[in-house]
Amino acid sequence: MKKLLIGAAVAALAAFGASAQVMPASGVENTLWTGLGSPFSGDAKYFGFVDTLQARVDVGKFTVEGMLNWGALSYWDVDDDFDRLKFENTSTNALNRHYNDKDNDGEYKNTLNYKNYSNAIKSQTEQDSYYVNFLWHPVNNFDFGMGTKLNWRVGPAPTYGSWVWGSDAHIRQGGFSTAYNDKPGEAYKHFTPDAPGSADVVGFVHYANTYAKKAIGARYNYQGDFGLQIGAAIPDGADTDSPVMNLGVELRPVDWLSIATAYEGLLQKRGDFYAGVTVGAKSFILDAYFACDNIASDYDDDMAFGTGAGITFAFPKVGITIRPEAGLNWFENSSWTPAWYAGGLFKFDINEKMILQAWTSFAVGSKDKDWDDYDATEDWNGGHIFDIRPEFTFCLNKNNSLSAYIDIESRKSFDGKTRDCWTTGFFWTYKMYTGKLTVAKKR
Repeated sequence: MKKLLIGAAVAALAAFGASAQVMPASGVENTLWTGLGSPFSGDAKYFGFVDTLQARVDVGKFTVEGMLNWGALSYWDVDDDFDRLKFENTSTNALNRHYNDKDNDGEYKNTLNYKNYSNAIKSQTEQDSYYVNFLWHPVNNFDFGMGTKLNWRVGPAPTYGSWVWGSDAHIRQGGFSTAYNDKPGEAYKHFTPDAPGSADVVGFVHYANTYAKKAIGARYNYQGDFGLQIGAAIPDGADTDSPVMNLGVELRPVDWLSIATAYEGLLQKRGDFYAGVTVGAKSFILDAYFACDNIASDYDDDMAFGTGAGITFAFPKVGITIRPEAGLNWFENSSWTPAWYAGGLFKFDINEKMILQAWTSFAVGSKDKDWDDYDATEDWNGGHIFDIRPEFTFCLNKNNSLSAYIDIESRKSFDGKTRDCWTTGFFWTYKMYTGKLTVAKKR
């Protein structure tokens, strides 16, 4: 796969990728975002600014990388008049701001009067407000690491397209609401499937292929005529009374094939299993993946399963890349119906300086079949989500680019409550690398 996947298809996918570390080489990246938006039923509000500054330094056998995410965020008074800008180290980003507006969240909070149900939107698009990673490379291809976002991963999984602070980030798995925080810097905790009725549209399933997030770990990672990664990590939150370890393995036996597996929660009764495969050719890359969460649990209704695939077609002569993606999630609880999503990304390199791309997706949530037995809930279903996000990028030079986008999202909750919103804004992205770039791995 080295020759094929690092060829034209991977070149076209460069905008979609992140390296095995958060940054692909020594250097500095800075992303400045500003934007505004509104529910369709309300007036537009300015969100303020968010600046994400990253740096990586490689010195001898050591690597240090870090990030700070600072915002000058807009706050509005009770009369919807602009009140102030507040400076803070924040987890806010452009992707979640349109339904995570702190001063207009009445539009997105629960409107049901049922004790055990909520049609509120629960974002799964938060980012870390900072990260710090330290790595030691005692010999070639071997790493010891500790950090708050190591980002050691194997195999493919449902994508955000980019890091959530990136200009080309889009929603994941169709935008399902979930109480699980799946940001890579999150400390270890069990994934519990979201019950239908716990949020507006649920059905999210966790993929455990990022085996080292906020953790201390070691890995062997050889990429030559063949590829082999074997890694283990102790996640933040483990202790001697409740030990836990995560494992990841990826093998590339030939140029066109990569196979990966991971297990999150070894030594615990509730573990998460992952398997994935990538098959490459000159003009396409096929990713397929499977997740099984809460294996060997003491409960008989908390397992969750997910499977999906994405295929990337690259046409470098005309500068076009197309990636359809789809996934199906189902649950051990027999009363919960499966959830599914389908989406696609289109990217067109107009010329060396201008790029046009767009993401769109549609997701259908999980329903509790017991709702059919009661008059008050017999019309409830799993709800659905539609999202579309076109973007235009202009590359000023090799280091700077400007991007403009609009994101339109329509969410219909399980009880029929509809929420439509839009956001638009601008990104200024600066990148300067002083070291050798590593091969990108798809998010």
